[in-house]
Order: sequence, then C-alpha cells, then structure tokens
Amino acid sequence: MGGIRVVMPKFLLHGLWLSDAGLVIWAEQVEGHRIVTISQVPDGTFPPIVHSLLDDPRFRHREHLLLQTPRGKHVTLRAPVAAFVPDDAVRFLDSIVHLDGPSPAATPAQRASIAPDLYWLLRMYAGLRQYIRAGRVSIHVPYRDGQWFAQWQLGTGLDERGWLAEMVAAAPGVLTANNPNLSEDCATTFTHWIASTLLHDSAENSSGRPYPRHDFVTSLLYGSPLRRGGASLARQVGDWNGTITAVNLQLVFIAESPDDAEEGDEGSAQPQWPVRVQVRSAADSPRPVRLTDFDGATAETLRAQLRGAIEATPLVDPSEHGAHGLSDGDWDLMLNADEIVQFVTKGASALRAKGYAVMLPRAWTTAETTSKLKLSRHEDPHDSSTVTRMGFDTLVKYDWRMSVGGVELTDEEMAQLARSKSGLIKLRGEWVLADTQQIAKSEKYLEQLNASTLKNLEAEAEAAEIRARLAEAAGSEDAEELAEKARKAREEYEQAKQSDGEGVVTAAELRQLSLEAGTEAPIEFTGSPWFTSLVGGTDRPAPERVAIPDTVNAELREYQRRGVDWLYFMSRNSLGAVLADDMGLGKTLQLLTLLAVEEANGVKTGPTLVVAPTSVVGNWAREAARFVPHFNVRVHHGTGRLKGDELFEAADGADVVITSYGTMARDVKDLSKVQWDHVVLDEAQAIKNAGTQSSKSVRALRARHRIALTGTPIENKLSELRSILDFVNPGMLGSQQFFRNHFAKVIESRAGDALAEEMSEQLQRLTAPFILRRLKTDTAIISDLPEKAEHVIAVDMTAEQAALYKALVDTMQEQLQNRKGIARKGLVLSTITRIKQICNHPAHYLGDGSPVAIKGEHRSGKVAKLMELLDTAIETDQRVLIFTQYKAFGDILQPYLSSRLGEQVPFLHGGVGKTARDKMVERFQAPDGPRAMILSLKAGGTGLNLTAASMVIHLDRWWNPAVENQATDRAFRIGQDKNVTVYKIITRGTMEESIQDILDGKTQLAGAVVGQGEGWITELDTDDLAQLISYKGQ
Repeated sequence: MGGIRVVMPKFLLHGLWLSDAGLVIWAEQVEGHRIVTISQVPDGTFPPIVHSLLDDPRFRHREHLLLQTPRGKHVTLRAPVAAFVPDDAVRFLDSIVHLDGPSPAATPAQRASIAPDLYWLLRMYAGLRQYIRAGRVSIHVPYRDGQWFAQWQLGTGLDERGWLAEMVAAAPGVLTANNPNLSEDCATTFTHWIASTLLHDSAENSSGRPYPRHDFVTSLLYGSPLRRGGASLARQVGDWNGTITAVNLQLVFIAESPDDAEEGDEGSAQPQWPVRVQVRSAADSPRPVRLTDFDGATAETLRAQLRGAIEATPLVDPSEHGAHGLSDGDWDLMLNADEIVQFVTKGASALRAKGYAVMLPRAWTTAETTSKLKLSRHEDPHDSSTVTRMGFDTLVKYDWRMSVGGVELTDEEMAQLARSKSGLIKLRGEWVLADTQQIAKSEKYLEQLNASTLKNLEAEAEAAEIRARLAEAAGSEDAEELAEKARKAREEYEQAKQSDGEGVVTAAELRQLSLEAGTEAPIEFTGSPWFTSLVGGTDRPAPERVAIPDTVNAELREYQRRGVDWLYFMSRNSLGAVLADDMGLGKTLQLLTLLAVEEANGVKTGPTLVVAPTSVVGNWAREAARFVPHFNVRVHHGTGRLKGDELFEAADGADVVITSYGTMARDVKDLSKVQWDHVVLDEAQAIKNAGTQSSKSVRALRARHRIALTGTPIENKLSELRSILDFVNPGMLGSQQFFRNHFAKVIESRAGDALAEEMSEQLQRLTAPFILRRLKTDTAIISDLPEKAEHVIAVDMTAEQAALYKALVDTMQEQLQNRKGIARKGLVLSTITRIKQICNHPAHYLGDGSPVAIKGEHRSGKVAKLMELLDTAIETDQRVLIFTQYKAFGDILQPYLSSRLGEQVPFLHGGVGKTARDKMVERFQAPDGPRAMILSLKAGGTGLNLTAASMVIHLDRWWNPAVENQATDRAFRIGQDKNVTVYKIITRGTMEESIQDILDGKTQLAGAVVGQGEGWITELDTDDLAQLISYKGQ
C-alpha cells in the first residue's frame, strides 16, 4: 500500500524568548544545520507574511544561542537574529499567530517551515492575550537598572498559573535551555509587552485630557520608571496580589472508589480508597496540588488551607494517610474501609462547614436506604388480589425487605449488610454506602411490628386452644380437627418468635405504626393494591359497576353512577367514606341511591341515620320522598319528637332517620342505643372542631359504616379535614397532636416550600383512597350546567363613611400601643368587625336606627350599588339572592328593600324556625316568588336549593372562599337552567380592597390547604397592620 509522502522542509524559522532581549527570530538551513539570514532563504519557503515582515536589516543583531547538534552535543553559537522592541514584537506575533492551524494564507509546506519553538511562542502569545483581554492580570513593581517600574503580570490565580506551568512543561528544550527563567519571563515581561501594546491605541486615541496621567499609569503604558517607586510600594502591591490569590484558591477533596486492581483478590487485604486533594480557583476545574507549580506566596496559602482542613478532620493529613507517590498530587490520600466511611459520614460535613469543597462518588450520595413491606391477606397469602371484604381490623401478613440505592437486597446481601458495621458494601459490582441510621430506624419499626405480631398470634393460639378444650370436654365431632388447628396456631406463634422480618398484624396497627414513623422511617408498601392503599395511601383499584334498582325515581348522571359504585365498594369493605363533591352535584341523591342498592342486594343490616344542619332537615325529607318514595323516612326533630323505647322502635322500623346536629347532641343517649347500618353526616364541616359537643356526640353513635358528605372538607384549617376523616375511620390520621405537629404546622406555616409540598403530597396519598371529590368546573363531570360569572366590584365610600372609618382606625392604632397578647388580638378582631360595619352602612356601625338614605341620597356606596344591581335584575327579569354575614344589617335592609321593590322581601337567618324556613324557600322557588331574598351567610349558606335566582350578591366579605362559594351554590347547582352572575362588593381604599389579594391567593389553596381565616390578621406587626387597614382615599 502506498502512503502519504512527507517532505521535510529545507529551512526552518525559529523563535526564542531571551531574558535580556525578549523575542528573537532566527533561520536555519536544515541540511548541514547552518544558521542563515532571511535573504538566503528562497522566496516562498516561509509563509508570505513572514517574508513581508522580515528582511536582512532585521538580522543585524547577534545573540549567543545554546543549540544541540544532531549527535546530541551542546554548542554555543553567536548567530544573526531578528530582534524587536516590545510593540514590534507583539505586532509581529499577532500578524503570524493565524499560522498555528489551517490557514489559506499559507500552504502546508510553508506552515511546516515554522519550527516547533516558534509555534510554542505563538500559542503562548495567544493564551496570554486571552487572559489579558479577560482581565486576568495583575500589577507588580520590579526593580531594574537602579529604577522601579510598574508592570503588568499574569494573574496569580490557580487557572492562570496552572495553564502557564503546563505550557512551560510542554516547551521545546531549546526554549528552556536558552532561558532558565522562561516561566517567570512569560508571566511578567511577555505579559507586560502584550498588555501595554493593547492599551497604547486606546491611550493615544484619547484626546483633550484635562489633566496629565498619573505617574503609575504612565509607567504601565510606556515603561517609563516610577518617580516615587520604592521597596515599600513593591511590597504593598505584592501583598495586594497575594490577597487576590488567597480569595480565589480553594482546596477540593475528591473521594473515589478503589480500582479493581486496588481491591485485591477475595480474602486479600482490604482495598484502599483514594481521596484526591486538589485546588481550584473560582469556577475553574480542580487541579492536582503540585507545589512546584506555584509561587512561594500561593504555596504558603495552600499549606495554611491544608492545616485548617486537618483541624476539621485528621483523615486528610498527608503525613498520616498520604498516597506516597501513587497519585498525581503532592497531598493525595489513601484510606481504608473504616476511614473512608468516617470521611464520608463525618469528615465531609466538617470540611464543608469550614468552606472546603468535597466531592463524593455519585453512588454514595444517592444510595438511599429504604424498607419495603410486602403485604398480603393472612388467611390466603397466595391470592391477595381476591380480597372481597376488608376493613381496618383485617389481619395482614407482611414480609420485610431492604433496598439500598434502589436495589432490593437478597437474603445473603441483607446478611452482608448486617455484618458491615460501617454500612459500606459492594453490591452487584458497585460500592454503596447504606444509611446505618436509617437501618437502625427501620429495625426499630420492625421490632414494633414483631411485638404486634406476637400479640396477635398468641391471642389466636390461645383462642384456638380454648375452643379445642371445650370441644373435647363436650365430646364434639370436630374436637380432633380443632385440636389440630390449635396445634398449628401454637406452632405458628413459636415460629414467629424466631422469625426475622415476617409476621401478622391488623391493617389498623400497620397504618398507625406507619403514620407515627412518618418521615423518620419511611416504609414502602407492596403487594395487594387494597392493603397497600389502606396502609400507605397508594392508588386503589376502580370499584365495579352496581345496578341501580327501579325503586330509585331518578336518572343518575354518569359521575353520580360512579359515586354510587364507590360508596357501595367502601360500604361493603367497611371503609369509612367522605363524598366531597362540589356543592350542587347531587350528594343527597347518590347517598339515597346507595341505600336503595344495598336494600335491593339484600345487604342492608338496619336503618340509616342522617345528621344534617337544621336548615336542610326538611330538604332531606323532601328529596327522599322524591327519589326513594318507597322508603320509610322519619324526621327526628322538634318538640314532639320521640324519646326512649318509642324512638328505638320507630328507628328500628324505618329505612332512614333524619335529624339535626343539635337534636342529635341532645338525644345522643337514645340514638346510640340503635345499631345503625350507616351514620351519615351532611355538611360534615359541622364537626370540623373535634372538641365541640356535636363532634363528640356523633362519634358515640354505633354504626356498621360511616359516611361524611361535604362540599368543603377544608374551610380554614387542615385539622378540619382530620376531624372529618377521623369520624369515618377513627385513628386513620393519628392523634390530634401528632397530626398537628407532623402535617398541619409544616403545611400551613409554609416553613420551607419544598418541605410543605412534600408533606402535602404525603397527606394527599394517605387520604386519597377515602375521599371522592368532583368539581362542577370540570366539564368531564357535568357539561350542561350553565356558566357562572364572578365579579368583584369596588365602590367608593360616602364622606360620612370615610370620616367614621378614619376615626376608627386612628383610635385603634392609639389603643394598639398598650395592648399585648390576647388583648391585642381581641382589639384587632373587634376592629375588623367595625370596619366591615362601616363599609356596609353608617347605620349598621352606629346602631342608631337612622335611615338608609337621607332625602334620596345614599349614605353607603354598597347600598347604592345594590340598588343599581336590583334595577338591572328587574329590567332583565332575574331573581336575586343577597348575602350578608350580619343579621343586624339584614334587619336594616329588609324594610328598605321591601318598600323599594313594592313586595315583602324575605330574610332567612338563624332565628327563623324550620317550618317558616321551609315555607320561605318554597315561596321563593315558586314562579311568582319575590324578586329578592336576603340570607345570612351562615344560616342560608348550606343545603338549600334556590335555583330560581340567577344573580347572587355578597354585600360583605367573609374572607373565606369555601364559605362564600357554598352560599353562591344555593343558586349555582343542578336544576339551574340560567347563567348565574355573582357580585362581590368591596369598598375602595379600605381594608376590604387590601385583603382581596389575600382572598384570591386562598382560592388557589382550596384543593390542598386553606389558610387561617381571619386569625392571620391578628398576627401582623403594627406597621403591616396599619398598612392593611389604613384608609387610602379615593
């Protein structure tokens, strides 16, 4: 095969950097190794640019050159060379630097005629110029020929000096042979020539200077001596340079896994772990520490850093643990297994705390140690997927496994990990460091499980032995079979005492232990989907479709069918359920359908008790009569209600008993004597406070199964969700104190958004299997509900309102100075109420019975806007719901609106009895009902169907989106065939406007965590509070 023929050049152009002359160029005739002048070199031998820049007059200088003959002998010759003044030297190099690489300005043969020493100088020039343009230079003050000069020098940072050391190490021998100080000359003289030349042009172009340059600047630019130079100045400039270097330098400790060669054969000495001690400057890559690469000041800085590191951990002392020539760096280390674990677990954090960088193998930093419990049903561990009935009291079999770095360990590997006190093991070819603290926590958790296992199995064995003895004493036919079961139960108990990692506990015990362990010992559950969802809160399988019997007098929507399927599934598996569908999606119908399905399937075990707010007891009775007319429904409410045995008998013969929270609390003793099939709480947020009488009473009712219905599972605080879930599944979220400390405080205080997000996700996983929530805004749920438009309207205060507002705020701020603790909070809350009263109407705040308007002029901006909206409603033939949270304001508005509208405007509030309330609702819903209805937010905000209205007005703000939305949904619900417009009125320039942003923020939290109602306002400091409530004017 032929090859490429390389033609050796006949002439070579050389370059040197000499200490006394700087850049010199000389030419060599290769044949005979003769030194020649440029005229003796044929044109075209060198690149054209070289011939144009060099001529014989340039070669009039003579320099002594130390050269090597072909036979290796060193000779000194006095040779003709081209020498340059600084500016010319820089411009010459700049003109030919492009030759160091492919260039159309020269042929390959011409580029080959440039000798390696000159190419090296071109690369040195290019590198120095790059550093100079990046500003990575400093200043020094050398003494020369009896005078002091200011000169540029290459920066003393690690990157610059490391690069320079590498360049000098790679320099052709002729360069260093002719200049032993090549490195220092490049860092100082060569750098100064380039920097000053680059600055000349800008300095010369600047004209019209009002004053001459400083002596120091002139010296830097033109090389003139300093008039005021001296040793003191040189020392101060040197110290300044040293501080720049010291700030930039940082030691880096890099731990690595041992090479296979270092590990040795099986049974040989323990492998050694290398730890590289390197140095970096700013964001540059770390380099091995070679003290010869650095000047004396830099080397001392590094030694001081090493001493500080050794104080943090003696493991990095090279005199004790040095690699001794087995590595690139002077201070690299070798550690044994115990030492490397100590370095990773303790030494690394100690070094980082002192500002040192530490890099660990990726496998070690991500070798998360976790525990897994594989769960299956105790009775049939081979077929856990066929579980058909399951509650929290079901026995669960578990098998414990550990994973390190995502790899599940075999029995042998778990034994190896147990033997390794340090936690450092080689797992499937990779060294990993297991978390020994996590292992200890998991083992503690396992001990708790094992104690529960032994307790359960011992109880089973004792019960089996008692049954066997009784059967034997009675001479029963199955006595022998029972004796064999007792023997096996006792044997299983004895085996469990010796078992490691396997056992049997109840689902409730497993969940409670898992919950209490929390993030301290996170456990992953695998196996049967339903067992894992109960214990760990993972996804559950979809329930099967159930047939709706003909006894249900309604056509259910698809999402309602799915709701009934889910409720039936939860009921059959004895799992408490929270149906948290949005208001107006038909929770009542879904619940009544569930009862009809259970009746049709023959699984109903008794009557169902429905506990609801007083305002909707009548609505429940009407809905039951409409949807399940065959049911025997009894309303337990009012003065003539049954008591004692009569109540027991009537309830026992009923399908559904409906009562109010108040009545239930008063009659809990009688009601708890009935064995209910279901106890259902409607508007279950009524028990959001676990300490109230209602909340305690419902927990005393005996029921096979519990259901909570609520459109707002959280109104203000996470504890409300826990209270509802604790009713349907007692203990499922731990104790109140545990829940508050573990979840609520972290999530609600937003103490570190990442942690709050993590805890929110964990809480959602734990509760997801027990809550079903669908929203009206999801078109996949309900597509034929009309639109709902919400508008926040800001109105101006009247002069009277503004005067009252400013006087109140001024008085409050004076009083605030002398109030602390509870007294301060009380003052803030009372002021909030008074502010809202002023914003509503002066007569509401003053309570003096004064008129709504005087001589036709409105005294309140809100009431003026209300009348505008009512006029619009009359023109467009709309009916209106008007909400206020204050009965006193409703009492002011009712006669005024009745007079203006020419008809009686009803006012539904907490003081209206059940019968009157039902008639009021029925009258409003009638086609010829009143144009408007006033409702108090609390009494009229739940359970009512008022779909005759298509305009909703909130006159004052509750500052809780859940409560306001619930009130709005009296009109915006199934059965509404008109678009609904919602107006929320606030007063401009007041606290109401300031707080609107807060309210909008809370709306985004409704799916996860809602803030603290009005309580957060009381926690503001005086300045923030003043900014919030101050009157901003119009």
